Amino acid sequence: MSSAGNKFVAGACLLLGLAVVLCPSDRSISRAESAPEWLSAAGRADLGHFGDGSGAVVLGNWTDFSVDAAGKFVETERSAMRVLNRRAAEHYLQAVGFENNDTKVTSIQTWSISASGHITQSGKKDLINEADYPDFAVFSDDRVKKIIIPGAEDGALVGYEIVTQGHIPIKGERFRMEQKIPIRMSELRVSVPSGSLRWFLNHPDRVQVVSQSATGAVFRVENRPAIPDEEDAPPMSSIAAEVTVNYDPKGLAALQSWEDAGHDYHVLFDNGEKPEGEIAKQVEALSAGKAGELGRVESLYTYVSRQIRYVAIEIGIGGYQPHQAADVFKNKYGDCKDKANLLISMLGKIGIRAYPALVGTRGDVEADPKVPTLSTFDHMIVALPVSPSLRPAVEGFPAYDAKAQILWIDPTSEADPLGQLPDMDQGVFGLIAYPDHGDLRQIPEAPLDLNGSQFTAHVRLREDGTGTAEVELKYLGAANTRAHYFYRGRSQNDILKVFESRVTDFVNAARFQRASIAGVEDSAQQIQENYSFQGDFSVASSGGSWFFQPLFLSGIAIPERGPRPRKLPLDVGTPERIRGEYRLELPPGMRVESLPAKTSIQSEFGDMEVEYSANANVLVATEILSFTQSRIPPEKYPAFRDFVNSCLRVRQLRLRAVKATL
Repeated sequence: MSSAGNKFVAGACLLLGLAVVLCPSDRSISRAESAPEWLSAAGRADLGHFGDGSGAVVLGNWTDFSVDAAGKFVETERSAMRVLNRRAAEHYLQAVGFENNDTKVTSIQTWSISASGHITQSGKKDLINEADYPDFAVFSDDRVKKIIIPGAEDGALVGYEIVTQGHIPIKGERFRMEQKIPIRMSELRVSVPSGSLRWFLNHPDRVQVVSQSATGAVFRVENRPAIPDEEDAPPMSSIAAEVTVNYDPKGLAALQSWEDAGHDYHVLFDNGEKPEGEIAKQVEALSAGKAGELGRVESLYTYVSRQIRYVAIEIGIGGYQPHQAADVFKNKYGDCKDKANLLISMLGKIGIRAYPALVGTRGDVEADPKVPTLSTFDHMIVALPVSPSLRPAVEGFPAYDAKAQILWIDPTSEADPLGQLPDMDQGVFGLIAYPDHGDLRQIPEAPLDLNGSQFTAHVRLREDGTGTAEVELKYLGAANTRAHYFYRGRSQNDILKVFESRVTDFVNAARFQRASIAGVEDSAQQIQENYSFQGDFSVASSGGSWFFQPLFLSGIAIPERGPRPRKLPLDVGTPERIRGEYRLELPPGMRVESLPAKTSIQSEFGDMEVEYSANANVLVATEILSFTQSRIPPEKYPAFRDFVNSCLRVRQLRLRAVKATL
């Protein structure tokens, strides 16, 4: 399917998928009478060296999408591919789509033509039925239908045709024009015979607008290379060229701005009121005795985030519209839309007006400011305009945008305190859906001082370089949230195994001794780990002296970056700061041969400072390592790699312990 707005939006709880399904024949036909002419014609194209090194090449992809006056769409997609390496092309040799109660596939068929001309056509037995996102949505009407193309082998020409029809509640769709395999040509035809049409391109330099009118448009890409498959890259919806289509089959209201988008969604969100007497009683009980406005807000947030269990319910319009707040409160479960709706309702009971905010989560479906659409979001949180009386209390919160005077709240998170957001919400765009307009704003990232970790290590060494270490480690911000999720539900035995495995990264012949963890029970608290271990801290010896690595907790650092250049941006996560202090007691009569000078590394990506001091046989080392950018452009990756690897070399510095001289 080319409909990226449905096929490629996985995630937290919003806007799941559309369509594919019925197969016309009962069995695979080893020798069909013929293949369709469009497939045969595509196979006559001379690729030359285009696509060399790829598993397959898309020779042609043709998508027709039309909407009638009643809002019913019909989508026909045809795709032809040349298989260059069957194993490498495995993922692409299938026709895959999605179906729900509003959308059906009326036909799906695949063909494969071998190099010798043998034709294999798919049959009904080749159709596979699966739940859509089975590990995520608990209750959903979304279903996956797919055919793994039979007869696809090295050198084969393969193709498929899928016809889908139905209704899309948000009156908009996205079409991906590039993939992770090369595309010789891809063409999209959009038609809205009545009403209005608006379209947008996220990468206009890559897409040719062949023709356009008030009710239709044709788009084409040609000779597009494969989108690289690189780790920690932005989502495909951001880096691949896409066409976003918004339409209104009955009038002139096709969505054309973020202001329109917010208003359109608020109409969908505000689905009427049911009696909420029980909610009001709960709000009164939670607010009783709370100091000030912030105390009441915090009590309501804590209740919704901790006491309302997350369960995704994506059936029909429920993929877009929250359930009634009264029902969510009664059932004590709901998805992100439901939890946001309930919190907004509860805040209203104490006179605070808050609004739904649609979010394209980090690394999944991040919204593009120049492409207004409701199909680019997969999550919902709460935007709370902060009154003048409340501002002094929240100005230190990392989730507070002082310029917009908005406090962003994610009641889906069970481990973030009020004023802090999960990693997936930080730095991306959120659309606040006001009753009369929308407002797209970038959600702030937590500052360095509020995100990362800090630790102390006290080491007592013996004359042979063995010794005992005691470590205290505290987590801050998003790192603290991750630690809470990590420890949740783990048995004491599992936790001990984690520490036993961890200490082996620090020293030779490590022997874990004991550990304790504080703050796990209350997600609003900071987690603190205390553990100790024995081992051989020496890395080499010579006579009566030996070498050791003072900054031995290298497992806390980010990994070394490889030399291969990148073609895509690198997402390294939210900015963070790591602070550490080492106190190493050498055995009596031994000293460090020479004390290193202070090290300071500065770059646009962050900085590192390491300083040593010594008093008799006690060596103290302090380090501060900061990463200030969350996404590195590919052209700056070499400089970032050099910065990271320079920091790691500083961490790996070895000092020599020698007998003290009089």
